[in-house]
Amino acid sequence: MAGRVCIVTGGASGMGRIAARELAAMGATVIINDREIEEGREARDDIVRRTGNTQVDFIPCDMGNFAEVRSFADRVLRDHAEIHVLINNAGLTDPKHITNAEGIEQHMAIMHLGHYLLIHLLLDLLTQSAPARIIQISSEAHKTGSGLDFDDMSGEKIWKGNTYSHGAAFKAYHRAKLAMIYAMHDLAEKLDGTGVTINAVSPGYFVGTNIYRHMRGVMKWGMTIFRPLFPDPERSAQTYVYLATTPELESVSGTYWEYCKQIKTSSRSQDRVAREVLIRFTDHTLGLSGKARG
Repeated sequence: MAGRVCIVTGGASGMGRIAARELAAMGATVIINDREIEEGREARDDIVRRTGNTQVDFIPCDMGNFAEVRSFADRVLRDHAEIHVLINNAGLTDPKHITNAEGIEQHMAIMHLGHYLLIHLLLDLLTQSAPARIIQISSEAHKTGSGLDFDDMSGEKIWKGNTYSHGAAFKAYHRAKLAMIYAMHDLAEKLDGTGVTINAVSPGYFVGTNIYRHMRGVMKWGMTIFRPLFPDPERSAQTYVYLATTPELESVSGTYWEYCKQIKTSSRSQDRVAREVLIRFTDHTLGLSGKARG
């Protein structure tokens, strides 16, 4: 990966950090972002120390804050003449009902909209740098819920006036991860022939990372007790690296992977009408032109 430039969002911890470390060890220039600033700086320094690769940068960015996403993209475009890999990893499970400045519930804002915006802002450079790869970190959770509700992108209906709800958080997580699959399918078609591919990853169920750190009460206690029994994040992150680096996958696009094996997305994720409505909603919310859609 020497000479290749890779971006990992949410790279301060968990599988994003592991993937960033592995890519750096292979010689790549690695850019990580995260809203956890001190943790992000520590991750950068640790990766440099472990790999001996000094071409590792950390840029603070909350992927749910679209102004920060734009600033992050501006910084990347200023400092780098090429981008070869974009791993859209940032995510969370948070029972607190939080919306961003645009009124979008935080799971959807961070995991789908922020990443979609980043793709749009970097797409010209990705195309110029082709072959290039975009990797969406989704989840098998995209299969477990009732789908998107375009009348409730603020999450008011699922939180039902409560400040905290684990059940609502899991529904919001499902919606956001499904939206990432819709975006993957849409962009795979629109980017066909450009040399830019986009695929999605399931890390596996209940991976032992700190994604559950925002949980409260009995749920947090249970996750803490049983976390050692969850799948190893080192193993899960290998699929990120596999999709980012394997030569045989250079032209593969529009597919979904778990533990380095291709698997199927849900039947719901094949709903073209819902996908088209989501893309229109996304373009409108982010103020994007048709260019973002290929």
